[in-house]
Amino acid sequence: MSATPQNSTRIYFDYNATSPLADGVAAAIGDALCEPGNPSSLHREGRRAQSLVDAARETVAATLEAGALDLIFTSGGTEANHLGLLGLARVAKNDGPVLIAPTVHPSLWAAGQRAGAEGLGVATLAVGADGTLDMAAAEEIIATAKPRVLALSLANHELGCVEDVEAVATWCRAAGCLVFCDAIQGLGRLELGSLVKVVDGISISAHKIGGPKGIGALWLRPGPAVESLIGGGGQESGRRPGTQAVALIAGFAAACEGVADRLADAPRQDALRGTLTDGLIGLGAVMNSSPRGLCNTVNARFPGVPGELLVTGLDLAGIAASTGAACSSGTVEPSSVLLGIGLTADEAMEALRLSIGPGTTAAEVQSLLDILPPILERARRFG
Repeated sequence: MSATPQNSTRIYFDYNATSPLADGVAAAIGDALCEPGNPSSLHREGRRAQSLVDAARETVAATLEAGALDLIFTSGGTEANHLGLLGLARVAKNDGPVLIAPTVHPSLWAAGQRAGAEGLGVATLAVGADGTLDMAAAEEIIATAKPRVLALSLANHELGCVEDVEAVATWCRAAGCLVFCDAIQGLGRLELGSLVKVVDGISISAHKIGGPKGIGALWLRPGPAVESLIGGGGQESGRRPGTQAVALIAGFAAACEGVADRLADAPRQDALRGTLTDGLIGLGAVMNSSPRGLCNTVNARFPGVPGELLVTGLDLAGIAASTGAACSSGTVEPSSVLLGIGLTADEAMEALRLSIGPGTTAAEVQSLLDILPPILERARRFG
């Protein structure tokens, strides 16, 4: 489970951006930092470091019910998305385009655009009003375009909507199309064990589950000879050169040991999400997210009120919230996810994303709902 943020006087509603360190993670990182050896060295110190990496690989792979030898450590979810999608697109048997939805995470979208720039072709899939794939349109294009790879997010980072990956993968297998799944927001919130049975690549990231920032992982189905994006040594079976970040990897494994507890906490978070949703609607919010989505994610907008003003007001009142993806914060562009589900640019700029986690309490939800009305009033007056 996650520890509360260090400043206990503040309230944290930005778990989709990053989760506070889980219990035991800092200690695991500190212990590993004291190991002096390089995992690639043959001496005793090197072997000790390598044993930490090997043990961590087993632990992280177990969260996917996958084989440890098929797991590659990366610098985070962004690199895992690029290595996974581009790697599979380059070795795919089909010669059609890469298929991708406009609502995926910016890092996965960028990987798809890079595939297009390499001449591999890219086509955009249609999505419905809830942010999930238009299944009828997806089935048709998979059957007719013979795509190389279909890239999708298991759970959306802004809306929390959840894809029926198994259904999509069934069509893809019949068409000889590979499937890459960004499961970064799903880890610790959804059961992931079935994914390795239906997809060809999965990305996950440590800091979404209370692990350290700067470390992620990519699982690839055995078979396709995916090559590294960069040259270098033979680390990670030659698929990701560079000295492994032993301390971060150990922290990732420590966080993964708490995944079962996070899954057990999902129903409690879902109940809090319902309370938060009802409260926001009572204050006049229009919901962008669906009640059938991820257990912890609420995305709403207050017509005529810029989301950035609400985030700033909440921050000054001691509450951390966001308008959307952390990697896109600070930009003046509307969210591509919200545009993708049909909102206008002005409506998209009104978005407020609130994401809860293991440390969130019912009292904190009520505090936000109590604090928000005067912030809304000021934002409407001066926005």
